[in-house]
Amino acid sequence: MDNNFLGYLGPEGSFSEEAAIKYSSGTSLQPKPYPAINRVFSAVEQKEVALGVVPVENSLEGAVNLTLDLLSLDNPVKIKGELLLKVRHCLLVCPGQELRGIKEVYSHPQALAQCRLFLDKNLPEAARISRASTAEAVQLVARSEGKAAIASRRAAFLYHLEVLRENIQDEPCNITRFLLLDLEDAPPTGHDKTSLLFSLPDRPGSLYAALGVFACHKLNITKIESRPIRGEPGKYIFFLDIAGHRKDKTMVQALLELKKMALSVKILGSYPLGGQIFL
Repeated sequence: MDNNFLGYLGPEGSFSEEAAIKYSSGTSLQPKPYPAINRVFSAVEQKEVALGVVPVENSLEGAVNLTLDLLSLDNPVKIKGELLLKVRHCLLVCPGQELRGIKEVYSHPQALAQCRLFLDKNLPEAARISRASTAEAVQLVARSEGKAAIASRRAAFLYHLEVLRENIQDEPCNITRFLLLDLEDAPPTGHDKTSLLFSLPDRPGSLYAALGVFACHKLNITKIESRPIRGEPGKYIFFLDIAGHRKDKTMVQALLELKKMALSVKILGSYPLGGQIFL
């Protein structure tokens, strides 16, 4: 590693920071905030940081599309690992602010969506306003009355806000998956996962045939996600997570077969299956 910084989506108080703090505990890594997910990617690519942490998926609201889009670009960033963090959302306000006086609720779009039921029931008339991160929303609310933010209990402590309600997410088991980014992926452990993306010719059965490659080699697909190709309406790229390492003999053969039928294939990285879980 060229330095000991661990880049994450900031500012301080975001759930990305919480994941970064938990991962770096007991290491020499120092969490370093960046204002947007694309800046974390850039910091990894330009070696400003040793590693980066970005959200990619939530158990309630699905994929973080910006992260998928950035992974699809022509850059050298690889997935080196994954972190799973249990997310507990709180409604934060300036001290003395009452629930009935809240006119606006700020947070990251994913956080607002994860707390939809609470907002529908308790603040149905309040405007829901998106910000780049939960922590940015907290910073804004800390300077205003009649506003609330959805964020972590740590954010309330950092920005001197009051926790008006806690655990307001729609489901108690709310898990966000984060990716650990580097310029190299992880070596084989015997218990690994490979992430990749590919595009296919627009003809009947092409996706069926592509997925069949992994079935024929008895490789388990643990996730599939599609994203539209920018500037090409009606065309898509497909993201896969597959049990196994890209250097495994069966995976090497399957990827060779996939490349023969695909328009493009990009290996995003191989890393330990299951990752580190922080509850």
